[in-house]
Amino acid sequence: MRNLFLLLLTVAMLVACSAKDAPQGAGGKPAKGGRSLNVEGYIAEFSNQKQEFQTMATLEANNSVSLSAAVSGRLVELHAKDGASVPAGLLLAKLDDSELRAQLKQAESNYSLAAQREQRTRTLYQQGGATQEDLEAAVANLQSAEASVEYIKAQIEKTEVRAPFAGKLGLVDVSVGQWLNAGAPVVELSDVKKLKARFAVPQRYASSVKVGDRVTLKDQERNVEKKGKVSALDATISESSRTRQVVVTVDNSSGKLIAGGYVSATIQMKPGKTKSTTIPAEALILDREGAYVFVVQNGKAHIKHVKTGLRTPFSVEITSGLSKGDTVIVSGIISLREGVDVNIKEIRHAMNYEVD
Repeated sequence: MRNLFLLLLTVAMLVACSAKDAPQGAGGKPAKGGRSLNVEGYIAEFSNQKQEFQTMATLEANNSVSLSAAVSGRLVELHAKDGASVPAGLLLAKLDDSELRAQLKQAESNYSLAAQREQRTRTLYQQGGATQEDLEAAVANLQSAEASVEYIKAQIEKTEVRAPFAGKLGLVDVSVGQWLNAGAPVVELSDVKKLKARFAVPQRYASSVKVGDRVTLKDQERNVEKKGKVSALDATISESSRTRQVVVTVDNSSGKLIAGGYVSATIQMKPGKTKSTTIPAEALILDREGAYVFVVQNGKAHIKHVKTGLRTPFSVEITSGLSKGDTVIVSGIISLREGVDVNIKEIRHAMNYEVD
């Protein structure tokens, strides 16, 4: 009897110890169906904080061209001044055209003679004194003479260098009397009242930028800030860099910005009124039905399908599918299943996962 009593006492103690060491679920309750999983959580907090993307951009003149001589010749007139503002059509430089003007006088004389012959032949033809062939030859001679005049006038125009648009001149590197070969640069002309800023956005932001979006351009060194608008987007994404080129136009009538310089470009990726939350990227799962996350409800893991927005290598924006205060599971994802018991051992801090 004594041995039986000792055996029963030992069994009772083992049962008590097993109950004490049983795995606990959320809230200290024993987990059902086995040991609960220890996981890390992230509290979903929605806000309407503005989403921004910032990069460096190069400023370019709205229009810029290197004006050059179209033909070879000696420079006889120079009206271009260093840094001067000029209207469209202004004569900036003139090459010697004396030989061409002499040729023009001869061509105009030939044209006048051909016109008189054509008129006499036409009169004779109407009176039966000339054949159809005579009239056609006279008309052809007149047209040829007219073409010669137009050709020489075109050659004379090529001896002139005019401003194709209103703008500001650069530095003039030629002098009167200098021989210029065809194509030799005379002066740079730039329209700097409007500037263009070019920069690239990563592929993940490529569809978030729209024509008309406002962009803040800032010259950090000179502390000059201007507002511009997206005026054009590249039609494709670069295969080498996986970026999309963006062109922003900014008014520079005040002349505070300088073409050729670098500025920071800050663009609002989406309106601030739309509420969203960002979660660590490792919490998001993709399958054939779309994106989803695991959230903790009553000590168990449950699936919630979500819609996503902007993404970075570290975080993803959730635009719908989550509620304020949801605890998103961000660790042990590979072991999770619908209804599995979980125990939150740590809450990650939200500020480390904002979409920049």
